[in-house]
Amino acid sequence: MGRVGWIHFQNPHMKTRPPTLSPSPAFTLIELITVIAVITILMSLLYPVLMMARETARRSKASMATKQIVTSCKNYANDYGKYPPIPAALVDGSDSGRGESSYYSYGDTQTGKCKVDNSQLFDVLRGIARGPNAADELNKRKQSYFEDNKATDANNPREGFADGKDFASELQGQLFDPWGKQYCIVLDADGDNMLKLDGFFQDATDPIRSSAAVFSMAKNNEIGGKGYQGRLRKERSKEAPEDIISWE
Repeated sequence: MGRVGWIHFQNPHMKTRPPTLSPSPAFTLIELITVIAVITILMSLLYPVLMMARETARRSKASMATKQIVTSCKNYANDYGKYPPIPAALVDGSDSGRGESSYYSYGDTQTGKCKVDNSQLFDVLRGIARGPNAADELNKRKQSYFEDNKATDANNPREGFADGKDFASELQGQLFDPWGKQYCIVLDADGDNMLKLDGFFQDATDPIRSSAAVFSMAKNNEIGGKGYQGRLRKERSKEAPEDIISWE
């Protein structure tokens, strides 16, 4: 006969010991407080670094924008032979009696000291039939020389154009820098390819050899920096200006 295998049957009446469960790890109150304290310290150390990186990115974007605006203005002048003749934006140098150059200025009309909002220039450069460019009067070709994104935050616009129904009517078409102020644009009005900017910066007494200049007042939203308000640079200093400028 062949061998018969033994089959083991568990006795249903036999008691079995439940498997031993290891205790689950848990934070004590002291450990939890310690972890929170460490995270708080790390965040306090990282926050200035993150803010600095954010500010650097904003300055880089604004610097690029100032140069792009200069290029777009010059492209318009190449096509039409001069910058848009908008009388409201004109500062006539002959009025000074010193034979100074004339220029147009667009941008912040209060802190930035510009004559009119920059929307009047950008409506021309963007081919928008509005204001001085009604019926495409100053851009017959309807050419678009400059474009940018739509601004963020309808209540405090920044980083682009105030376009669309979300923005107040008086803001329409204005171009804002990353800190919420209009870019300021100065354009040669008499064709001498020179701009004197002491009407904006008290220490800019020497004219620059350019027909277009653009600046942003940067984070402090005013001309100049701490300790040298109204000026381009600290006295007897070679530090870079607080304001972001296109001509250096």
